[in-house]
Amino acid sequence: MILINAFGIQDSGGITVLNKLLLECINNGYSFLVVCNKNYNINTIISRYNVYPNFKFLVVENKNFLYRLYYENIVFRKIIKEYKIDLVYNFSGTAQFFLPIPQIVKVHNLLFYSKKINKVYFEKKEYFKWIKQIFLKRLVFHSMIKQTQYIEVQSNHVKEYISDFIDISKKQFFIKSDIEASKNLFETPKQYDFSKKIRFLYIVGPHFEYLHKNFEDFVKAMIEFKKEGFDFEVIVTLTKEQLVDSTLWDKNLDEKTKFLGYISKEELKKQFQNNTILVSTSVIETLGLHVIEGIQNGVLTISPDELYAKEVYGEDIITYKLFDSQSLVSRVKKLTSYDNNQIEDIILKNQNYLISNEKQKYNSIVKIFDEILKEKNV
Repeated sequence: MILINAFGIQDSGGITVLNKLLLECINNGYSFLVVCNKNYNINTIISRYNVYPNFKFLVVENKNFLYRLYYENIVFRKIIKEYKIDLVYNFSGTAQFFLPIPQIVKVHNLLFYSKKINKVYFEKKEYFKWIKQIFLKRLVFHSMIKQTQYIEVQSNHVKEYISDFIDISKKQFFIKSDIEASKNLFETPKQYDFSKKIRFLYIVGPHFEYLHKNFEDFVKAMIEFKKEGFDFEVIVTLTKEQLVDSTLWDKNLDEKTKFLGYISKEELKKQFQNNTILVSTSVIETLGLHVIEGIQNGVLTISPDELYAKEVYGEDIITYKLFDSQSLVSRVKKLTSYDNNQIEDIILKNQNYLISNEKQKYNSIVKIFDEILKEKNV
């Protein structure tokens, strides 16, 4: 039996990837014990997969980070013995100390492996936040991964970021695709006529104020467009109530904005319309599912000119200079000078790269399980 550690998974991005993982694990000869914590999204996952006989779910209340450390390192040992676990798959990115069996760590959070994040906190003089949100957790996560031989990442750049902090010479990396990259799943490019209203789509969760999301770049650019009299609207996956007390938001954008709040994947798909430009301002991403969804659904996407963008989305992705809202404004203005055929060409190049790049990765977690268990003769 394989233990899938999904502790801490609760937001839409994590749930999307977890859903794909469990799909890969249906009826393949392995049995799975999925350990997760209580939340609405997990309940949806459980109801969907509980019907399969090779899945068993263990739902635990996640009280705090220290409790999670206790549970994963003390209680897990009892669980491993009780259920005769052969392998632990740490889908949630943590690891266990001194396990008697092999384990895989999936790294899908680069906050603790990014030098640029340090710079962001220090330049904003957010020293206490850096200690609380980054440094203390970094100590824990780094000590965990140093003991782990098998590491799963979503893209090659994640491996490079990790190598800035940890010696990886004795680590075995598995680069696995976490998206559906079949050509038939990609939508025809949307139509663009920039003489009409532009729709700026910004997809983010309730953690939008975290510095690595860099929401400030987006807001400043939108204010500049308003000053210049652009015909545009903002579509954001936050509620007005979430933004009203935020120091990052400018209420002058209220009249231009549709506040969607959290919406389902089906409802989100409806937002990928003609004349839509998806904007991402993230300092770091392991994958950036929101950008990938934009590319898959045939809309123009803009991302910071960072290593992760070129690696995940390709050289043809439209980029702007991070922390420079004027650069974002200039990039959009340049796009508005393109005709629809030029825009379509950009979108198709983004889609073709994504399909080609994902095909070079492992497409099933089961293949990774097979390799490790065969190597360990379990």
